[in-house]
Amino acid sequence: MTRPQSNFDFVDAEFRGLATLRRLLSQIRQHGGRAIVHEKLRESKDLLEENEDIDETYSDFSGSRTFRLSFFRTPIDTIEKLSLLSDNELIGYAIIKEDSFDSKRQRESRIYESVVRCPDAPNHFVKREPVSIVRVGKKLFRIRGHLYAQQNGTTNCCGHVAVRTVIASAGQREMSYRKMNQILGLPSETRNGGDGIDTAEMVKILRSAGVRCFVADYRPRKKKALPPAPFQKYVYGSVESGYPAIISFQTRDDPVSFHAIPIFGHTTNCHTWVPSAERSYFRIGGGTKYIPSESWVSMYVGHDDNWGSNFCIPRHYFQTQHPESENGGSAVPPVECVVHVISTVPKRVRLSPIRAEVIGADYLLALRKQFAKVQKNAWGKRLNKYASQNLLVLRPILISPKDYCSHLTRIRDWKHNRIDPEIITALEALPDEKLWMIELSVPELFSTNFRKVGEVLVRAERKLGPDRWKSFLLARLPGYFALRSVIRRGRPRFTFLRAGADDHVELFGYEEGG
Repeated sequence: MTRPQSNFDFVDAEFRGLATLRRLLSQIRQHGGRAIVHEKLRESKDLLEENEDIDETYSDFSGSRTFRLSFFRTPIDTIEKLSLLSDNELIGYAIIKEDSFDSKRQRESRIYESVVRCPDAPNHFVKREPVSIVRVGKKLFRIRGHLYAQQNGTTNCCGHVAVRTVIASAGQREMSYRKMNQILGLPSETRNGGDGIDTAEMVKILRSAGVRCFVADYRPRKKKALPPAPFQKYVYGSVESGYPAIISFQTRDDPVSFHAIPIFGHTTNCHTWVPSAERSYFRIGGGTKYIPSESWVSMYVGHDDNWGSNFCIPRHYFQTQHPESENGGSAVPPVECVVHVISTVPKRVRLSPIRAEVIGADYLLALRKQFAKVQKNAWGKRLNKYASQNLLVLRPILISPKDYCSHLTRIRDWKHNRIDPEIITALEALPDEKLWMIELSVPELFSTNFRKVGEVLVRAERKLGPDRWKSFLLARLPGYFALRSVIRRGRPRFTFLRAGADDHVELFGYEEGG
């Protein structure tokens, strides 16, 4: 068996030892890469725009060259062999742009964009990976993965490239850096290497691309101001449903400006000690408490434009422990702390995942006493017991009614019982809208078996009003569906319908049934 090629000589000779390309080639080796197709490209419209904007900033700019590297699992030595390869053989691609200047400074190379498959590991969870189409030679290939890009420090910064990753994952048309700056009203000559874009500007660009943003601010605040929810919940609420989040944090090198990175996945550790040791309860006022499912997250999966793509970032690496401000929020936070998080979802969604999770738990609290009078099985009793001990695990997932019906069709309880098909047929008539499904589980089932005891469905396209029960659609508990019938004296009453499955079933995304 031949040794894998390190390609250090290739990177040094062709791309001046580009560190991010070394990182990318490490990923290619892990995927069993056997061939590189190296092509020089004509510059596209967005690249020509960038050159024009660089030229306005630096008078010594003399032009650029662009190359595409495409990576395959199968050795290739002819164009004919390339034309016979399937999409599955393509591991990834990278477009590398090299800018030249008339002065003595060296040519500047960077990865303008790339897509590389995520590791095929059982504990990696990256949902809704976008599909990119890339032409290699004369053949078009499709590849799944989140777009990675490096800033050039002149016409764009880390915020631009993080936003670009989010927009690409949302299935929107590619947005050039010039277009982003035009949205912000920033002429290219003012966007120099020392500037960046702040959180409000990133949100403005994302909203113009049809992305809904929920923002949390972790900078020092007034003493009476309530702190936002833990930043991990903002990140998880997006990525678990397949929508990226952006984390902005302060760095040691530059305590004034922030660095932004996109997060689009996570890893889990079913043996983690944290949920048991911390009892990481999330409270609803002083009453109901529960364990967020993100407590089992081990790493986030994301890009850092300075270092490369598809990194695993420890969940507890970032901190938000800022001192309270003594003068109305103007104190400077300690370095290397999270300052903002942008959680993204589709534009139609108006209810944030955090509020949906809390209201789902609130609905469950209202359901429990009435459910206890009708349930007849062991898992119904266990649900009540775990809830009374504050040990229920809640997991928010953004779905459609079609997704939910498909899920119900596929799940089986532990005795292989199915959900009543007549109920599924009735649910298929629901209007098309986004729903938050708050899955209910217990620690032993969730972490190891990937199973649950029920779920609460909350309408995601409605803001919470005085009557918060308008957001409630239905709940499924062991053996029963719960539908709201009437509200008497401010308290809801429920109708319970037999479901056909009496105990725990698979989590959404882990269904075993056909």
